[in-house]
Amino acid sequence: MPAGRNLFRRRCTSRRQRLKSARKLLFITIPLLLLLAVMISRVASNPAVPALAGPTKVQELQLLLSDRSIIFRQILGQVIPGLGQSLSARRDSAGQPDDLLSGTVSKLDPRDPMRIMAAQIPYIGEVGPHVQTLLYEADQAAGGSGSVPRIIIPAKPVQRPAGGGVIIYHTHTTESFLPTSGLNFTENLELTVARLGSELARVLSEEYNITVVHNRQIHDYNRNASYELALGTLKELLATYTDAALVIDLHRDGVGRSITTARINGENTGRILFVVGTRHPAWQENFLKALYLHEVLEEIAPGLSRGVRERPLVYNQHLHPGSLLIEVGGHENSLEEALRTIPYLAQALDSYFSGE
Repeated sequence: MPAGRNLFRRRCTSRRQRLKSARKLLFITIPLLLLLAVMISRVASNPAVPALAGPTKVQELQLLLSDRSIIFRQILGQVIPGLGQSLSARRDSAGQPDDLLSGTVSKLDPRDPMRIMAAQIPYIGEVGPHVQTLLYEADQAAGGSGSVPRIIIPAKPVQRPAGGGVIIYHTHTTESFLPTSGLNFTENLELTVARLGSELARVLSEEYNITVVHNRQIHDYNRNASYELALGTLKELLATYTDAALVIDLHRDGVGRSITTARINGENTGRILFVVGTRHPAWQENFLKALYLHEVLEEIAPGLSRGVRERPLVYNQHLHPGSLLIEVGGHENSLEEALRTIPYLAQALDSYFSGE
């Protein structure tokens, strides 16, 4: 009889523990679902106009919830057994998850709360057509998905300046071109993006009569602090040249040559990518200008522009409503190939100023 009573007690204790776990799961899940419902309703009220087949629903949801990703992973780690361990798995030096966890083996990435929720909550799968996405690079080698870009139609046309000029500077001033310099970074600025900036300033000034200020100060001796250092420079430039209409942070990309090279008029030419930071209230002003320039480049030299990519960062673009981060070519391009891009970029910029 004592053994029977002990078995009964253990069963009662087990039931109470299961009930407690169920209550905990319910307590965590309901607020999460309510938060998702609010966010989804906001997105649904701002529909996009798809031009082409867009990114996967998971990619769109990642854009929507990227700032909250860590919180969601922590919550899911509490309610899904074993998930917490995989979330803390080691990442490689580029900040990417290990291949085993990145979806290359399984389509369900245990590190990605958006994939998990998209797979488990049916309504999320219907959000895709309504999410406001930006123009995404279609190159398979870039993202691995081969997704075809989609764009949104801006709610208002780009506002062209009545006057003013252009400020060109470089957050990563020492970015160079490996085939030319033999290095990815060098303090010989004639072999870096600073050389591109000088050429862009010359063409805009001499051929289009646009006032240009080009700052060649090096900000990336410590690459971890480069944007902080460039912020001080940019504030000084804006305080001095108060009528600037555009502020260009000129870079080169760090992805493969197949992505950053186009054949234009029979010559290998560095492709252009516009990057817009969205972590500030006025980011759409910058986005509209970047999108306009992309569209002009598509008319001038189809395929030269890689499009407009948005990132949940600032890039010091909060200081001016005409801030543009422009990548010209990549580290595997030669300096000559990158310089071939400049006349096309200058022509697009002139179109922005002249309205032609």
